[in-house]
Amino acid sequence: MIIHINRSKARKCFDILLTIFGWFFLLIFLYYFIIHFGSEFSLRFYWLSISNANAIVNFTILYSVLITLSLLWWSTYNKWKYGSLNRRAFPQPAHNHEIAYYFQLTEEEIERVQNDKYVEVR
Repeated sequence: MIIHINRSKARKCFDILLTIFGWFFLLIFLYYFIIHFGSEFSLRFYWLSISNANAIVNFTILYSVLITLSLLWWSTYNKWKYGSLNRRAFPQPAHNHEIAYYFQLTEEEIERVQNDKYVEVR
């Protein structure tokens, strides 16, 4: 299923260019991955010393704290900005004379349709 959205031509061109850019980088990554897949590589790069491990743990903790603080700020901002809005406005109940006028029936017919267990529509 294809969903079509009304967008400006500039937005469509930007989306197409961004998509081509993304596919280009994905293909470059796959190209270099395939080329270097069979090559020998040294594991010296992957050995972590204690100072590197501490730096990675410190960075991870700092990053987690920053993400948590930003999410907390965003949630309080949304609650402050949009929390008081009441967007769910329910319609007023319709009266029998309004329903009768809309369907061009009498009020007695409307009451009978509402109260009967079985209604036959012709």
